[in-house]
Amino acid sequence: MYQILTNYFGSFQTELPSLFVGILIISMVVGFYLLTKGGDLLSDHCSNLAKAIGIPSVVVGLTVVSIATSAPELFTSIAAVTSGAKGLILGNIIGSNIANIGLILGISLLIKPINTQNAVSSVQCIILIALSSVFVVYLIIHPLRSLDWVAGVALLIFIFLYLIFLTVNALKNRRSKILVPPEISEESSTPIFVSCLMVLLATIALWAGSDSLVFGAKNLASIIGVPEELIGFTLVAIGTSLPELAASVSLTKKGEFAMLLGNIVGSNIFNISLVGGVAGVLGPITVSTKFAWIDYLSLLILTTLLAYWIKGKNLEKVHGILLIGLYLAATTATWVFNS
Repeated sequence: MYQILTNYFGSFQTELPSLFVGILIISMVVGFYLLTKGGDLLSDHCSNLAKAIGIPSVVVGLTVVSIATSAPELFTSIAAVTSGAKGLILGNIIGSNIANIGLILGISLLIKPINTQNAVSSVQCIILIALSSVFVVYLIIHPLRSLDWVAGVALLIFIFLYLIFLTVNALKNRRSKILVPPEISEESSTPIFVSCLMVLLATIALWAGSDSLVFGAKNLASIIGVPEELIGFTLVAIGTSLPELAASVSLTKKGEFAMLLGNIVGSNIFNISLVGGVAGVLGPITVSTKFAWIDYLSLLILTTLLAYWIKGKNLEKVHGILLIGLYLAATTATWVFNS
């Protein structure tokens, strides 16, 4: 898809530059839409398939759905590697995690106060802080400031063990509490062949959307003369976080605070370990911005703040305003110093 777009519209850059910019913007909008719809379809129908073959709902939620919600970031990163736009990847990973906390949780708090009591276990918070810190430190101390195959393999091993840990604990808790998920009637359930078809369509949508997004983002960064990381940190990160934003607003209105916070924490863990792991193996991914520490510091500050707040604190609108303010400050600082 990326090559098709390049072959068809590449000549417009010199012949019709104004039209080419418009095409890039449309390409990014279409990419955002396909990634959002593809992620939703993949999440829903992978869940249906998993339940159809007898996997418990709680395990589906913690594993299959969690991976599916990171699919837009994953497909975008793969497309960025194959198209030579590697600078988008780290910006997308770090920017998505910052957006999940600062923007998505911030907007959710403007809608309704959130009670974090018993919402997310302290173990999950510790894992997120430790993972984010190790990720940042590795990028800082690496001689080439790169995410290479060594880090990629380590991250993939971590996410594999993490999934096993989640599954075992979920099954243990399910048995101890004798929780029985509600049965889904045959009439209301989706046929397996339909779910298989939808998973295939979702994969195609994610592939096409990621290529379309990367085509627009890479060329737009080249035209305006800024590092690809900045586009990845803002436009691409926000775009690939749209599924989380829509889900979070819905969960907030319903008062499903545990699911909301669990989705944010889980999404951030998967973004670093799964997306970062795959990118590292396909890489290396090298940092090119001069002041990358701004992004790293923003990630650590917001992650630590999130972990501290969700230990039982009642979060109000003022906390949402603070989170949005920190997000805007981080975005402004990285653009001013790195562009």
